[in-house]
Amino acid sequence: MRTLGRTLVLLGVSLACAGLGAMAREGVGDLFNVGVSSRALGLGGAFTAIADDEAGVLYNPACLSRYRGIGLSSLYVLGFAGVGQGAVVVAVPYAAFGLLFLDSGLIGDGEEGFRYASQGAVLGVGVPAGPVSVGVRWRFLRVSTPFVGSGWSLDPAVAVDVEFLHVGLLWEGAASAPVAYDDGSEEDWEGGLRLGVAATLSPMTGVTWTASFDALGLLGLSPSIAAGIEAWIGGVGARVGYDGTGLACGLSARFAGLEMDWAYAARDDLGDSHRITLALRF
Repeated sequence: MRTLGRTLVLLGVSLACAGLGAMAREGVGDLFNVGVSSRALGLGGAFTAIADDEAGVLYNPACLSRYRGIGLSSLYVLGFAGVGQGAVVVAVPYAAFGLLFLDSGLIGDGEEGFRYASQGAVLGVGVPAGPVSVGVRWRFLRVSTPFVGSGWSLDPAVAVDVEFLHVGLLWEGAASAPVAYDDGSEEDWEGGLRLGVAATLSPMTGVTWTASFDALGLLGLSPSIAAGIEAWIGGVGARVGYDGTGLACGLSARFAGLEMDWAYAARDDLGDSHRITLALRF
């Protein structure tokens, strides 16, 4: 959420001052930072250590080692003055694949307006080795307007589960090909470590409490933090989180193999955002 706002502000300022061109290219990989899960977004994005559903493909592929069954989830959000973003993820034991898109729509009028659109693919694999799991995430980004370019990143990950304690680590941009644009210019992926720590307690049958904390962009140019608390009572879940910019919250309902997650975030500069994820699991 924070990075989406930064991208649009930078695009707006750059394009207003200089027109279409390389000056507008900021925030490589921001499409993936927006997320694929309303549950994770309701936790403020603090999901690196507890990515136990389809969203593990993005937040920590090592966690896919404990995924069971077959799952299909979809996310769509319309917010921030008409910016549209969506994702579809398919997961099976040990692996998941997702497709994402971001489209600002036309901002401005006529020749003074501009539009930013990008598409992405993400593939994650996780393998268990006792309490430790290892994984890798591959991301592919394509920018389609107002300029054209593409590139990829390969990101290793680790997850550790010891009783009620969970630890996750993701090395973003460990190996990558910079996004190469049609005018010959290039832009590198932003690198850094994402570290997550979480604790899960179950005081009684059917009741689970989880507190999670993430440190993002460690060793990178723009480190930040995220934190959240989640509670499940039977098939009903609720959560609240902080994403480094502001507060978020969310609700969930599970019935048989169907889950619906809703998240909400309010921003003074970009307006409100509602997100809904539907997941079907077999």
